[in-house]
Amino acid sequence: FRFRPCSFQLKSARAQLLRKNVFTIAPTGSGKTLTFWIPLLFNDGGIQILVTPLNILGDKNVLEIADLFGIKAVNVTSDTASDGLFKDIVALKYRVIVVNPEILMADRRFGDMYRN
Repeated sequence: FRFRPCSFQLKSARAQLLRKNVFTIAPTGSGKTLTFWIPLLFNDGGIQILVTPLNILGDKNVLEIADLFGIKAVNVTSDTASDGLFKDIVALKYRVIVVNPEILMADRRFGDMYRN
């Protein structure tokens, strides 16, 4: 890796791997994102839904996780949400699905996926 995780990142990641609910509170730029990427490295079949308030942050996360770890991710926005994309998500073509709260709550396809 190009980095060395801090103790708070490892503590958060370990708790997630133990299937605990985790809230990580840390200053901007401190590396909170890494806390939820680390568990993906230890769980090959794991899928993560990341809720972020801004589409630009979603795009950044998708690019970073692909660059750092080679993990396939998608940012679901009003521009990208389509039946085809949701079929790809259901077919497990992505390990990280990034979405903003508005799309998550308003698009019925997320509810359909969750129930199935």
